[in-house]
Amino acid sequence: MTRPRVAIIGASGIGRHHGNWWTKEGAEVCAFAGTSAESVARTRETLETLFGFRGAGYADVREMMRREAPDIVDVCSPPAYHADHVRAAMEGGCDVLCEKPLVYDPQMTPEAMMKTAHALAQLARNRGRRLELCAQYAMGARHFLELYAAHRKNAPITRYTGRLEAPARGRGPDPVRVWVDLSPHLISVALAAFPGARVDWQSLQTRFAGYEAEAAFDLLFPDARRVACTLYTRNRTEDPPNIRHFAFNDFTIDVEGYADAQGAFAARLITPEETRESPDMMRLLIREYLRGAAAVSAEDAIANLEIMLRILAAAECG
Repeated sequence: MTRPRVAIIGASGIGRHHGNWWTKEGAEVCAFAGTSAESVARTRETLETLFGFRGAGYADVREMMRREAPDIVDVCSPPAYHADHVRAAMEGGCDVLCEKPLVYDPQMTPEAMMKTAHALAQLARNRGRRLELCAQYAMGARHFLELYAAHRKNAPITRYTGRLEAPARGRGPDPVRVWVDLSPHLISVALAAFPGARVDWQSLQTRFAGYEAEAAFDLLFPDARRVACTLYTRNRTEDPPNIRHFAFNDFTIDVEGYADAQGAFAARLITPEETRESPDMMRLLIREYLRGAAAVSAEDAIANLEIMLRILAAAECG
């Protein structure tokens, strides 16, 4: 069987970890694109060390597309470039996995961002290409619900809390930045765990200040059942550097990263009743993608973006 050929746009940050997982899951990382000849040279050294990369590096995305003709393009560039890079990849005949959020450019209005997202999804349909979002905690939602069912006997869920905190890395307080960076993960869990529900926007409350951004709202089902949701994001200036906490009713799940016996990054799901070990959520999402299944489809990516943007707009107006 021919190995899928994957090209990564933006491989110096999160993209280097994507490249490692593509390789471990059986794909060939054939190329990557950076911003300059200097950054390409630095990134090449990192990728060679991390997973034995032997492909080509480019400082021009469209040149990479012309020369390499990859099967899959993994868009890991800064969010303001996502739309252009997704479009270039699909126009080049490639399937696409795009880092979250699908579209975000603070120079655009929310309406323009949503219009762009819908246009990308339509382009994917017109071209017969796959467009999916890398919001890996959608994979986590499956494990979370399995654990909940095992220990709470499928008791109805009436509350969902998601909390993600990541290092500030010397940056000053900016609640908008932390919301755009982390909230798509928490939203993806809500969308995966409660399909068919919609946000009751009249219930929305927000608190954006300093390093923190928080939103509380109800999800409303067609049968009038409600789930109260609280999404909390924060940049940390203290230890521990990362907190990944989820709760369904009173059932809590803390996600802790560790290196497995082979030295690969993996996850522990820690609950009051048991601890389970799992491959890294991003690895699971890439594995799912290579199997042809959508963890976060283009439609889910658009729904995720709309919730993120509407909460952000409410916070900025409040």
